[in-house]
Amino acid sequence: MKLTSKISIFLLFLGLLALPAIQQKTGLFHTKGLVGQPDPAAFPKFKLKSWFSAEFQERFNTATEENIGFRPLLVRLRNQVDYSLFRKANAAGVVVGKNFNLFESDYIRSFTGRDHLGDYFWKQKFDRLARVADTLARKGTRVAIVLEPGKGTCDREDIPARFDPGSRGTNNYTAILREAARAGIPLLDLNQWFLSKKPVTLFPLFPKGGIHWSVGGMVMACDTLLAFIDRTLGIPVPDLVIDGLETSDDLRDTDGDLASILNLACKPHHPRMAYPVYHFDSHDTLRKPRVLAISDSFYFNLMSAGIPQAAFANEAFWYYNANIYPDTWSAPRDTGSVNIREEVESMDLVLIMVTERFYHRFDWDFTDVLYRIYFPGGPKEYRYDFMRNIIRDFRWFDLVQKQADYSSVPMAEKLKGHCDYLLWEADQAGRIPHDADYFRVIITKDSAWMRQISEKALANGVTLEEQIRMDAEWMAEHPDQ
Repeated sequence: MKLTSKISIFLLFLGLLALPAIQQKTGLFHTKGLVGQPDPAAFPKFKLKSWFSAEFQERFNTATEENIGFRPLLVRLRNQVDYSLFRKANAAGVVVGKNFNLFESDYIRSFTGRDHLGDYFWKQKFDRLARVADTLARKGTRVAIVLEPGKGTCDREDIPARFDPGSRGTNNYTAILREAARAGIPLLDLNQWFLSKKPVTLFPLFPKGGIHWSVGGMVMACDTLLAFIDRTLGIPVPDLVIDGLETSDDLRDTDGDLASILNLACKPHHPRMAYPVYHFDSHDTLRKPRVLAISDSFYFNLMSAGIPQAAFANEAFWYYNANIYPDTWSAPRDTGSVNIREEVESMDLVLIMVTERFYHRFDWDFTDVLYRIYFPGGPKEYRYDFMRNIIRDFRWFDLVQKQADYSSVPMAEKLKGHCDYLLWEADQAGRIPHDADYFRVIITKDSAWMRQISEKALANGVTLEEQIRMDAEWMAEHPDQ
């Protein structure tokens, strides 16, 4: 090989090595940024103190790696290889299922029942909700539940085999259905509705690259929701009239929200999607209801489509029962800044709307807040309150759930065990009064004691719960016996 050829090859490799640095300094080539990623770390200022503590070097290395030229392109190439060859998603919580259908792991966890809270929790929750709903009904405010659909249930056939979706047990979905029926709370099951419509619908109800319902699925579901409000609850609302469908290869709104955060080099294939054209048919004399939605991100789809604005007299959405929309779009506002009782009682209807991923969180403590407002002297359930604390902290809840998976102990038992420990710890610290509520929990923790209570209830001709209450009250009145 001639010397000039060797020099040319050397200079070529040298140029390739220097190209990222040149790109970093000049931005010569346009590169598409990464979706859902924080801004690259800033280079630190040199200080002797941070130099000798090695903080400067660590931050400088991080900033160099995150600001290197062509980094977004290189990340996308790596993600593409992992996705195409190994069905691996380099995004937190995203699972690549069969047929490259994308899921979030929380939906699979909920569908398979690995986060099931148990009968005790759901009975406590709906006993409170029944009393709250009855109180609000007397004040002119109805309460209803809407179970938004979940991709875990709707696309269960594409869940990877490693999650063993075929052996699912009792889950929070079936528990909510059972307890709502027992408590007499009106419920619209859009999860089952999606399953029934899936075989006969010409377009996907859930997009392959998205986790929210497709725009077409959402509009159809809203038609069903408005019919539920009108016919089942007896609250007149405008009719949603679908005039036709537009089909497109270009995804709109949230139809590709999961695929976008994968940051792939090539767009994943997806089927043509349908986008309904619709209008609302309303009589001039119709008094639209005031509606409050306690919900999750699925409700943003409704708001972006203008459905609450057209169908209701107001727009009121409490995101996770915390942030108030649409107010927060102009200035942050949360439920801690309003009189919750007055706000709720000013509504004609309160909708607790929750998707599969959050069935375990259900109403984000909305019921419990109102229960304490309306029934401040109601019985305390220490174990239940500790459960709510764990559920409210998603990191804590995830840790307990992983412990349940690792130990092959049902989540409900593992959760109850953690709460019993917290009760013992609080009792040792003197934070738990030894009242009837305390002794009721102590009785239910002891299996031998519960057998005696069952026999006593049978002999006295009362229910088990009534006998527990009587024994707990007696223990509180005679602590030394």
